[in-house]
Amino acid sequence: MTSIEQIEEEITINSTAVVERIIFHIVGPKLKTPLILTEVEDPSTHSDFFIDRLIETAKGTAYNFNAASGVRDQVFLAISSDHAFVDCSEILAVRFQELYENDKRLIPGVLMLLKIKCEEKYYAAIIKYDDIKVISYKTQATVDGKVKPILDLILNTFVQDKKALQKSALINVNNNAGQLLCIDRSGKNGDITDMFKKYLDSSRKFSHETLVDRLLLALTETATTNKEIIPAEIIRKIKTAAKDAISTIQSFNPKSPATLLHALFGPLHTHEKIKATFEKALKKQKIANETIKIPTGYFKKPAKKIKETQEGVRVIYTQEHVDSGAITFEDENGYKSFKATTIEYRIDDEYHGKN
Repeated sequence: MTSIEQIEEEITINSTAVVERIIFHIVGPKLKTPLILTEVEDPSTHSDFFIDRLIETAKGTAYNFNAASGVRDQVFLAISSDHAFVDCSEILAVRFQELYENDKRLIPGVLMLLKIKCEEKYYAAIIKYDDIKVISYKTQATVDGKVKPILDLILNTFVQDKKALQKSALINVNNNAGQLLCIDRSGKNGDITDMFKKYLDSSRKFSHETLVDRLLLALTETATTNKEIIPAEIIRKIKTAAKDAISTIQSFNPKSPATLLHALFGPLHTHEKIKATFEKALKKQKIANETIKIPTGYFKKPAKKIKETQEGVRVIYTQEHVDSGAITFEDENGYKSFKATTIEYRIDDEYHGKN
């Protein structure tokens, strides 16, 4: 399994990318089978339009194809074989239509398959465009009885409302890892809907629990990197403070980090260095584009706590020790002290363990 670093290196769509092939078929709840269209004759005229949409998809959530995914096999074959592109697109459209056949939530529209080249690498994209009031597309019968789409008319109406792009998956076909970046406007917390996930036969790269753990690391790194800015009382208990801050929110969107940063750093959340450090830390943890749902009660109360004095005297204790009076902490006249009470010492000897 390749790492998320490889996903970021390999799934890279920018303004230099071009769409080499496009084909789409009409799907909808009132259809028994998709209305099959012929391949777009010259996609280069409209390449920039689709690349702009896919640049947004490249900022989506990381997924992996499941083992033996049929969609993965069809996509890889479509991109690797010029002759298979059209046939594979029809198979993908039929699968989509059959999966959504009994789902009344399916909005009529088109399912698109695109072949993209960016620098020396190829990618595939599956896009579901919804019909909305401003969209109307026309088709034209060919002499051999097939149905040809009139792309100019479709694009002129699609571009009027970007929300028409309902679902999209940008797929890495440069190795066998089965990596995708996905966006689904019907999903929540960065997830694609269960139906679209089932269609792609894929799973999210990171669970929300793993993402929360990485978010915690990003926050603690932001604080420790800026010790000259962050108050000492926050640094002293940074793990606890960061967990408490995360627990105040239900979800985290890296595009809007202010609420979380304010919960931890207070007024300092607007400091440019703190914001820049946090953004860098999110990238280091590979979650710069991941919307995260914070599970309720995710952070459990730790079994043990630790305090260490400026002189290096360390005490490890539990809340039960405090509640029973076995240890007490005091803060008086600027000095902090603690007192432990016991019947006898279990150990009273030299210490040569790790600090």
